[in-house]
Amino acid sequence: MGDFNESKTYRILKLFEHFNAGDKVRKKEMANKFNVSKKTIQRDIKEINYFFQEIDNNYLDYIEYEHNSSTYFLRNDSTLTLTKKEIMALIKILLESRSLCQEEITPIIDKLLSYLPGNIKTHINEIVSNELYHYRPVSHQKPLLDTIWELSHAIRKNKVVNINYCSLNKERPFEREIEPLGLMFSEYYFYLIAHHYGQKDDFKIVYRLDRIDNLEITKKHFKVCYTNRFQEGEFRKRIQFMYPGKLMKLKFKFWGSSIEAVLDKLPTAKIIEKNGDEYLLEAEVFGKGIKMWILSQGDKLEILKPKVFREEMNQTIKNMIGHYEK
Repeated sequence: MGDFNESKTYRILKLFEHFNAGDKVRKKEMANKFNVSKKTIQRDIKEINYFFQEIDNNYLDYIEYEHNSSTYFLRNDSTLTLTKKEIMALIKILLESRSLCQEEITPIIDKLLSYLPGNIKTHINEIVSNELYHYRPVSHQKPLLDTIWELSHAIRKNKVVNINYCSLNKERPFEREIEPLGLMFSEYYFYLIAHHYGQKDDFKIVYRLDRIDNLEITKKHFKVCYTNRFQEGEFRKRIQFMYPGKLMKLKFKFWGSSIEAVLDKLPTAKIIEKNGDEYLLEAEVFGKGIKMWILSQGDKLEILKPKVFREEMNQTIKNMIGHYEK
């Protein structure tokens, strides 16, 4: 085994393993690692490239030199190969979301890890194994991947959908005929954004996917004007905790420790004025969810406009104080 570890074959295989895992390779580091010259490493890299060309002259993978970092890396113009860093980030995001049941998340993680060579797979397994072992999905425990996929087709084809929906504030499921507009994920849950079928106004209804009991994609179609199509990205900028409501412009003061956290939470927010540690901001938001976030800021935020919303916040705070004065 010792002879093989020092052989040219072993060296080239290890180099290829580095490239395939998305590493950027420096000749000097590899030369020191294998106790050879930099020219030898250069020849090894050329042989790897010759191998790619022998497979197919139009093969999209090849080793390229990056002058800025003085490194070699595997160029994959097909952009189909995930790097070890991307795979680890995806796994951490999936685990943190807690959105998928155990039966769905485990095979996804296994498939992501299958892209990697053995030693890198072991490395990532060691980092995420404890988190995966203690993984606790949200309480509904429902498989969702089929529902997400079916609804994505209905949205793409503008097909009317029938659902039975279990709302929190109703004892029994109710039936709805809806026009599905978009799918979103937020705060542990997947959501469907929709209109009632034939709805005249543009008010959006938000359905949590795990509360949909039965789903039927009908043969009926609904019309969508391209210029008025639903845009998930714009909707996300203005909604908090997936609570819909009327669109309104807020004007507020903030003097907390992190203005960056405010700007991250409210992507439409703009700083109008700054006076020491106090900021004056404006933001465009949908009504109900923003109230929950404002209350989470305690005494570090004050709503100035609109007046009606300021009065609503004032009354809510008075009600809260009343609970503690009993």
